[in-house]
Amino acid sequence: MAMEDFTKAVQQFAAGIGEKAKETAETTAIHAKINKAEKKLSQAYEKLGETVYEVYGTEPLAGLELQFGAVNEIKDELSALETQLKQVKGAGSDEEEGVIVTTLGKVKGVEENGHIAYKGIPFAKPPVGELRFKPPVDPEGWEGIKVCDTYGPIEARPVNSIGGVVGGSSSSEPSEDCLYLNIYTPKPDGKKHPVLFNIHGGAFQTGDHTLNSDPDGTTAMDCILVTAGYRLGVLGFLQLDRYLGEEYIQSGNSGMLDIIKALEWVHSNIEAFGGDPDKITVAGQSAGAKMASALLCSPKAHGLFSAVMMDSGATSAIRDIHTAQEIAERFAEAYGVTKENAKEKLLDAPWQDLMEYQGVLFAGPSLQNLGPVFDGINFEGEDALEIIRSGKANYVTILGGYNRDEYSSLMAYYPMKSVDDLVGFFGRNTPYIMSVLEKYHIEGDMDRLVAIISRYFYGFPCIDMFDAFAEADQGNRIYMYRFDWDCGGYGAGHTLCSGVATGAFTNDPTISGFDGYDAVYKQTSAMWNAFIKNQDPNVEELPEWPVYDKETRQAMFLDVESHTGEIEHTDPNISTQTLRL
Repeated sequence: MAMEDFTKAVQQFAAGIGEKAKETAETTAIHAKINKAEKKLSQAYEKLGETVYEVYGTEPLAGLELQFGAVNEIKDELSALETQLKQVKGAGSDEEEGVIVTTLGKVKGVEENGHIAYKGIPFAKPPVGELRFKPPVDPEGWEGIKVCDTYGPIEARPVNSIGGVVGGSSSSEPSEDCLYLNIYTPKPDGKKHPVLFNIHGGAFQTGDHTLNSDPDGTTAMDCILVTAGYRLGVLGFLQLDRYLGEEYIQSGNSGMLDIIKALEWVHSNIEAFGGDPDKITVAGQSAGAKMASALLCSPKAHGLFSAVMMDSGATSAIRDIHTAQEIAERFAEAYGVTKENAKEKLLDAPWQDLMEYQGVLFAGPSLQNLGPVFDGINFEGEDALEIIRSGKANYVTILGGYNRDEYSSLMAYYPMKSVDDLVGFFGRNTPYIMSVLEKYHIEGDMDRLVAIISRYFYGFPCIDMFDAFAEADQGNRIYMYRFDWDCGGYGAGHTLCSGVATGAFTNDPTISGFDGYDAVYKQTSAMWNAFIKNQDPNVEELPEWPVYDKETRQAMFLDVESHTGEIEHTDPNISTQTLRL
């Protein structure tokens, strides 16, 4: 008997001992921490199996387990696990048609366009009062049936941000009380459906939980869509430990922790909605992609998803603690915050007062002044690429890439007059960026800016991240693309790939009216949908898509006539963090 087969036998043996716990877990959608305990238990049995194999060879396990002291611990853990399972309120279908029992209480959705929508489900307590700038806390349950037919409040933000781009389709008012999620499901059919958890974009300062979502398209594929709110701007990503003390060391990651809390809720409850908790794909565009890449590096997100789709965002957006604190200093100076008045100015003031001064962080070219932070708690270290290479990341199936001319569609929001303005994007990395400008023999400052920002802000960081995953060699499949369709001569700009793939531009003649749109839409939508359903982008509409490796750097170049080839090599001298102060 080979060691691999023997290990499987051990796991089956463990499963037999813990059958009751397993059956209960499958029918009650227990809390995420119970799932983690079960994984720990499985690992313990695997280790036990290796020990038995070394000592006893291939003899049957029955009767031998009591000869190892560790088994008593394992059985105690099983017993504790069964007790916890009994204590956790179960989730499943209620006798009343259409009612779902979650770990917090009963919910009922509404039918919309052939699917069922559950809107405004709270996944954390409102982060107000003493919870402002702190990690999210589990919400209170409720009695009776919560009819989820209305979106919860959208995330607080300035009235005008990013050139007036405010949010999605929700008519809800902005509020600090914004930690709600929405679930869109096909009509019940008794099957387990793949789940798409979409994180909206918006430079970590705008957007809302109804943005970048397509419930009609997702549910039509027999998949479930989930969207969630998370704290934005200074409420979600301002590093305030210098002003409020060590208990606020995680304040710069509040928004990311909100998403992790939402994923925990989804992982524990989605089976009751017809979803497969073992087939959850996290997707994000722009800030959503940057958030997804941070989740890949955070141990707190371990086991909560099985695949990631990232469009125009990578780990280079995670800020070191010094940079995050310097950005907080800029805000504090503008808002008049000192250590003496910090409680009054930061904790007691209305959120609108804080948002009024947020604009100082985005004056001129700036895209990564806010975002996740290497705070010493939520990441093991302060170099994302090293976390990935060292075996400490979350090694799931990954589809990711960027658009060839990202900055071409960002000029309106982040205008620059000359290359000297690059300092706003790169901080103390700027001298190096200026030194490589000569490599790009392009006439005209704007074309040179498009080239440098598209490559050094989006392209190269994405390649660096994929190289790191390939070097880690943890067995997870990774697929990379570059979106090259030249939209009417304006280039392949920011948001274009995901917008085309999801059909968001189909009824927009300013984009869908250009030559080649139909061909590009057919290909990208096919691969997008296939990845959500099967966690593999290979489809008949495209050439064979190889798994990425560092030696050949094979990627899919999406265009009217898509092809595979070697992606442009990254610059080995550029910082792994785009903005560094």
